[in-house]
Amino acid sequence: MVVLEVYLGPAAGEGYRMGEGKRGKPRSELERLEIFVQLAADYFRMVELFRPADGPVPAASPEAERRQWVELFRAALLRKFIVRDEHVSLKLVVRALRLCNYAEDRRLAEGTEAVAELFTAEMVQGRQHEVPGPAQDDGRELFEDVLYGRLLHGDADRFRRSEWAKDRDRLGAAAARRFDAEHALSKALDVVSYGLAHGLLRSPATPASDEPPATGAAPAGDAPAGPAPASDAGPAGAAAPASKVDG
Repeated sequence: MVVLEVYLGPAAGEGYRMGEGKRGKPRSELERLEIFVQLAADYFRMVELFRPADGPVPAASPEAERRQWVELFRAALLRKFIVRDEHVSLKLVVRALRLCNYAEDRRLAEGTEAVAELFTAEMVQGRQHEVPGPAQDDGRELFEDVLYGRLLHGDADRFRRSEWAKDRDRLGAAAARRFDAEHALSKALDVVSYGLAHGLLRSPATPASDEPPATGAAPAGDAPAGPAPASDAGPAGAAAPASKVDG
């Protein structure tokens, strides 16, 4: 059995708890957003550059194998935006947007909540708390075994559990499930770019910590050093999934 806890940060006036590691932590919530906007733009540029040509190819051809490897690398690069304790995860980006919206700009606030609507629990495939019992064999939780046992690391236990990855059809279907998160990622990129371009984002007065504050932190601080490219904060062209992660 797998227990998954998801938290997208506080709504206005609420406390919050952390889920990220300490190493390489951004110096401020504003820096988190500045790093995120560059990494998200890089991700979508990569997707565009490596987009395969239209049309089917023979299953046993080198082109079919190349396409699968591109999808696996794409899924691996997407991981940092999904996993709950990564510094630029959508969970922490939503929290940073809420904390840094010092002017309480309505358009920015609505865009932030739209990201929270799009980013669902089903997309989060991060550090799950495992308890004794068989994992669900649906290719979703097990895809993390492929990442840690074969792509990102060489974890022996996960490598052995990922023997099913030799089944190309099953592996492709498992990888494709992660790409639903691209809708939320695209929307978040639009929202953060809009906030930076219009000077609407500042770090809160009190840095984020592991302990919830007694009261909601009053946003303050320096304006961003330079705006990101202007972008409309409207929908990224995807309908919100039916299930919602509470924000």
